[in-house]
Amino acid sequence: MDAFSASPEFTYWWSPSPDVMRTWHASRIRGRFSDPGTQQFKIANASSGAVVAFAKWDPPRTMEGLREGFVVYDEVGLEGDGKTGGGVQGKKKKKLKAPEGADEKLYEEFFDGLESMGEKWKAHEKLVLSIICTDPSHHGRGIAASLIRPVLALADKERIPAYLEALPLAVPLYQRLGFQPVDRLEYDLAKAGRRGKAVLTIMVREPQSESESESTSA
Repeated sequence: MDAFSASPEFTYWWSPSPDVMRTWHASRIRGRFSDPGTQQFKIANASSGAVVAFAKWDPPRTMEGLREGFVVYDEVGLEGDGKTGGGVQGKKKKKLKAPEGADEKLYEEFFDGLESMGEKWKAHEKLVLSIICTDPSHHGRGIAASLIRPVLALADKERIPAYLEALPLAVPLYQRLGFQPVDRLEYDLAKAGRRGKAVLTIMVREPQSESESESTSA
């Protein structure tokens, strides 16, 4: 919630109650942690233990690299070959009910837009960075990039493209990491009584060679 405070135009469908939104997000995050088809990474403060950044990845079924060394889920209920972890992306995920007090129509429109873009660009065939957040007090330290580069290196090794929907502030970072804009997703804020539009940039990164990765990291 702190991370998205820097881009309030993307919270236009939220409930006005911070407590309601905190409870809703907590439920959503718990659901992610129980999903064996996703991979989550965090960075914590060494002295306090507080999480200062985290990222969630949805790997495609074909990706093997995230199966080793990262997964802590058990194998109960896994589809496919029974290996621990690995992508089960492509299965329709149940959408959470809108937070109490939120505008349900705008909530549906927001997530339906994300889903339609994912279908358009065949995100189920790609490594998807579905969310990444950094505590605003830790911005500018390269934390987000450190959560992204190691996973992209695995994708490059297996020649798997990556996909994400970028907030305006994050577009330059993703471009430095090799992502290119391919589309735009716009939401009319007038529907929420505000001015302007909320714009997400749809970005795709094709697999890179070692030399290309080094140049985008420089």
